[in-house]
Amino acid sequence: MHVVPKETSKFLLRFGGENPFGKPNWRVIVSADRLVREAGVYRDWADGLSTTERGGLNFTPSKDVPGMNFQRYDNKPIRVVTEIREVQKYPDIEGWLLEKWWPASQYGTRDEWYSYKAADGITPMLGAYPEDGDYEFLFGPWPKIPPVSELQTFISAYSAQIANKRGTPESRAREYMLRFEYLRLQAEEKRKTEYNAWFRDELSPMKSGSLEASRWRQELAKRVGRRSHVGIE
Repeated sequence: MHVVPKETSKFLLRFGGENPFGKPNWRVIVSADRLVREAGVYRDWADGLSTTERGGLNFTPSKDVPGMNFQRYDNKPIRVVTEIREVQKYPDIEGWLLEKWWPASQYGTRDEWYSYKAADGITPMLGAYPEDGDYEFLFGPWPKIPPVSELQTFISAYSAQIANKRGTPESRAREYMLRFEYLRLQAEEKRKTEYNAWFRDELSPMKSGSLEASRWRQELAKRVGRRSHVGIE
């Protein structure tokens, strides 16, 4: 197992936060160290046999004509068994990876998870259901562990992408705030328009000295919470 520098682990926990189980939402790991328990058909061979000797072809020079003769090795596995074993999650990737934690809901229901069977039709293909969620590869690989500044760039870019992605709680919250602000501004503009129209149409009674205008001013004063009439300069 490769050791992650303490400053990198502290940064990921501080910057990326932690999941409900007290573990970081983001982590760096070497691909060869990332193991999962999955089912498969496994062949156990005698010690010392090369990959080619495990059922591969044996090539030998031809004595009579140019070219090569070949025949398949007749070595047989000690046993063939279908079971759950710990295997590399990313056998086709080499280097340091940046993984993100996902909750169990990301992997569907337990029934869906266990509906996938190995070749025997019995053993769960995917192993145990990830009750506490699991980590998935998002960025990399790198030949050496990236500096925290580079990790911060990738995490920030991903977070911004998710925040702007439609159909997520984050995007709904953004839409809610934008919609609320838009409606507030629209209502404010509508009130201004109504006030302008109201004062334009009703301004003459404010300046009039008639008894009716005096009553109108007193009524307006009550509406705006004043005890005396409204004056116009």
